[in-house]
Amino acid sequence: MGTIITDTKLEVIGEKVNNGIRLTIEDGLYLFESPDLLGIAQLANQVNQKKNGDNVYFIENMYINPTNVCEANCGFCGFKRKPGDEGAYTMDSDALLEYVEKRWNDNIREFHIVGGHNHEVPFDYYLNTIRTLKKHYPNVTVKAYTGAEIEFFSRISGLTMKEVLEELIKAGLDTLPGGGAEILTERYRLKMSLIKRLLING
Repeated sequence: MGTIITDTKLEVIGEKVNNGIRLTIEDGLYLFESPDLLGIAQLANQVNQKKNGDNVYFIENMYINPTNVCEANCGFCGFKRKPGDEGAYTMDSDALLEYVEKRWNDNIREFHIVGGHNHEVPFDYYLNTIRTLKKHYPNVTVKAYTGAEIEFFSRISGLTMKEVLEELIKAGLDTLPGGGAEILTERYRLKMSLIKRLLING
């Protein structure tokens, strides 16, 4: 099936994509602003098909939640615990390593780390989580902390978000998870809370 582009300004970019010409910064900014999401997705798929055909690649990662203690009050969350609640936990370095060792296999290529916004521990706790894993598993990629957590770290540390990211990188952070930042908007929180209520009440 051919590409259907409704935003005619994308046609020039589409020609570049079809001819393997590298896009400019201006092209990237226009793609960000264009309302033709389906057209952009189809152009992206063309590039993917040229590079990979029908091959799909996966890595094996280990999902880690170092703490479930959280200051946020998201109406849709069943994970959060308040300090002192039954089931509340915060892993120290030993508990973290024990958790990983019990689940480890040699195919794991990434640690995917997200958790609660635990205001009972300092920012260094979150840095040390990364340091500990990098020290014991130096060849494993550390993907840690959502956009919402970065904003939380900025508040508890007094650092700017840029400084928070710089400190995380120094500790061994390789990449961030893709989700989480959307929860910074009150509109999205209200929407998800409504969805949860509808699901519960039928």
